[in-house]
Amino acid sequence: MSDTRPAQLDDALLQRRLVQSGLFAQVMRVESTGSTNDDLLDAVATPEAAQRWPHLTVLTAEQQTGGRGRQSRAWSSPAGSSLSTSLLLRPNVPVAQRHWIPLCLGVALVRALSDRDIPAALKWPNDVHVQGRKIAGILAAVPPQDPAALVVGCGINVLLEADQLPTASSTSVLLELPRAGHTPPMPGTAAAAQLRSGLLCDWLEETARLLRRIQQSGSIEPVRAEIVSTIDTLGQQVRVELPDGTAVRGEAVGVEYDGALTVEVSMRRRSVLDPETGGGAEKLWTAEASPQRESFHAGDVVHLRPAGGPA
Repeated sequence: MSDTRPAQLDDALLQRRLVQSGLFAQVMRVESTGSTNDDLLDAVATPEAAQRWPHLTVLTAEQQTGGRGRQSRAWSSPAGSSLSTSLLLRPNVPVAQRHWIPLCLGVALVRALSDRDIPAALKWPNDVHVQGRKIAGILAAVPPQDPAALVVGCGINVLLEADQLPTASSTSVLLELPRAGHTPPMPGTAAAAQLRSGLLCDWLEETARLLRRIQQSGSIEPVRAEIVSTIDTLGQQVRVELPDGTAVRGEAVGVEYDGALTVEVSMRRRSVLDPETGGGAEKLWTAEASPQRESFHAGDVVHLRPAGGPA
């Protein structure tokens, strides 16, 4: 029998599979918070933070009210509907390789969703999507008080109905299960709670396995090829929107060691509107005489969209 109460995470299951197994140092669950990322960043600033908040600390919230995505975009989740989770890590890798760590969380989630027959993939630089529909976003931050630490948060749409999604191009596990041939759980049932708890454990267990391989080698190399193979942006025609209003179109052909996306640029847009002619955006695109390879870092990109989308 169903009710309208949120599907609470199973604390006993989280502790057994994630902490008692030795995969994580601690897993904490809170009912509601503004941002799990902000909470861990604040925790790192407290006295004796390294002892109280060790490597492989996990914080998850039943409800998040003030989360942020890239470009400081707001992100929130209704109680019991999503997985709002952050990890505090102290990765044993060179600073120049740390941008690959958040992608490990994305690879782990892709695998957990694939185990449920949901055809997920990574979208550069920090999203997990299902055939163009965003199902999760990842955001990392370095605590200024502890540059050796890294806080990585992930918001996963799990039990959201279509009218609860943050954007028209989003999706959720609840909506993808029928497309994968599975019967989704009814909201408010034990099965709905089990779906959230089981997915969180599956995702974090796979994350821990990937992170362990990195820690043991002191390098991202053991998993780098696996990460790149999961990014389906590569080989696609994309449009890169830049902060000054300009944009480029072309084929995404590679991810560099510094995390930048390399695009074989075939067209450029000067600005959204031509101040002299007032012409529309399509009139401002000009073709390159020959394709030029350029690399773009995540922090320098406003949007990455399919090339055929609205100009």
